[in-house]
Amino acid sequence: MKNETKRHLRTMTWGVGVGVLALAGFASYKSKVANQVYASDHLDSPQVAQDRAADIGDNYAFLDPNDNKMVVLMMTTQNFIVSSEHFGMVIFDSNLRYRFEIENTGDAVPDTFVDVTYSPGLGRQTGQTATIVLPDGSSFSAPTTPANQEIYPTSEVSPNGAGPSPQPIITTDPVSGAKFFAGAAADPFFLDDTGANLTVASSNANPGHPDFNLLSVRGGRNTYAGFNVLVTEVEVPVSMLKGKSDIIGTNAVTQRQRDQVVTKQGTVVASGPWVTVDRDGNPLVNNGLIPPEMKNDYNGATTGEDARGRFVPYLRASLDNFATDAAHQKAILGVVQKNGDILRLNVKVPNSGSGGGTNAAGGFANGGGRRLQDDVVDMVFTLLHNGTPTTDLVDNNPLPFRDEFPFVHDPYQPFPAGTVSDHTQQ
Repeated sequence: MKNETKRHLRTMTWGVGVGVLALAGFASYKSKVANQVYASDHLDSPQVAQDRAADIGDNYAFLDPNDNKMVVLMMTTQNFIVSSEHFGMVIFDSNLRYRFEIENTGDAVPDTFVDVTYSPGLGRQTGQTATIVLPDGSSFSAPTTPANQEIYPTSEVSPNGAGPSPQPIITTDPVSGAKFFAGAAADPFFLDDTGANLTVASSNANPGHPDFNLLSVRGGRNTYAGFNVLVTEVEVPVSMLKGKSDIIGTNAVTQRQRDQVVTKQGTVVASGPWVTVDRDGNPLVNNGLIPPEMKNDYNGATTGEDARGRFVPYLRASLDNFATDAAHQKAILGVVQKNGDILRLNVKVPNSGSGGGTNAAGGFANGGGRRLQDDVVDMVFTLLHNGTPTTDLVDNNPLPFRDEFPFVHDPYQPFPAGTVSDHTQQ
């Protein structure tokens, strides 16, 4: 396969029960029971397809490679923002609570939280104010980065009227040392969605006989190139998140208050208890392995319900369709259900390198959370394929990540007049 000579097998260590199962492969994702697969978690259920503000794309958690005493927590939302429209779409929903659930005792129940809420927004040159509540109950406020920070001189504006990308506004809490960023960015996720959908369709049409070759049939086209997302990102000291163990579990959720009333002025006024609209722990679980009729239920459920086995029958049926053997099914369920669908970060696993971390012994395959450059698609699909190296040939994001917080790349801007291709890979 293309780029095969540039690849090498990696040994992945996943906790299973009280033991450890080592699996060789550069693994890949995307499951099958669903009729379609949409990204790591992008548009993973009927409900969030109609509620884009609450739709979580991806959940990341990793040690800051510049200071391993700090943890970066990041969720992306409002996926597939096209560059020509994002000036009016860089608006976080003021009726949502963007929450990072933190589990630090080894079970499936969150122990503490990092919560972010936003003031109402207008878009374009006008930012919003975020309120960040940390695990110790303290809070601080921070401005978001608007789509454009100023009106640019004519000499700096391209023929289509687009100015340069705004520089990210980073706020540091003087008390805790926590950092915060919120704004648009080029989607950091990378995957050939069409190849994944074809693979899923083959497992549905021929249960137990999927065609994994379909994953790479298009030669490696990144569906997410050219699209922007909204990023909610906080960096906090490890000491604020960990318990007695060195392992921190993270789960990103978006929540609305139960009662939503639309006034005559068109404003939404919310009240009542908070309920979860979308959640994302490990990549590619709901959209890949949960059947369509259960996707809303999965998003609204708790990680405690995962551990009680509510979704195991559906997951096993999907894994059977993929012809995933008993050992690999045990490994997968051990990661995504036994103690809840929670992304685990071992703070003793060092993280180093450029763009948020690249060291081979870190990241998703080694209990080091999930970094921006971890090829989780290959990792998961290889597990589904019983350890046989399986790839979509999309090995990285087309844009380089920053070497410092917030690590994400600037948002795509509209291309100048006369540009032949906008580099999207539908």
